[in-house]
Amino acid sequence: DVAFAPGAERGMGASLAAGIQASEDAEGWIVALADMPRIQIATIEAVARALDGGAPIVAPYYNGQRGHPVGFGAEHRDALLSLDGDSGARSLLDSQRVMRLDVDDAGILRDIDTPEDLRALS
Repeated sequence: DVAFAPGAERGMGASLAAGIQASEDAEGWIVALADMPRIQIATIEAVARALDGGAPIVAPYYNGQRGHPVGFGAEHRDALLSLDGDSGARSLLDSQRVMRLDVDDAGILRDIDTPEDLRALS
């Protein structure tokens, strides 16, 4: 399914809220960033298992640093739907209990923002 975010120009929060609205009946969401191609499948699966196990918010950590993807349980639906602006779901991560998931996956921290970043992937 493709969901359009008519308010995307307002930032990541508005885009994320549009995605949540398009899948409101979901039991939870895994928010992954398209510019992070080195995240291991096992990391995504581990985040999903933690959500299935009842964790309200799950974030992977590598060497003490929080990364992506982040999982949100259905109890955060309303808060996710109210997001706007360019901070994404950072306010939730800062104000709610987050289950820390230590992973051996440096890809959770590595995003591609420049042509140099892309060349460094090889």
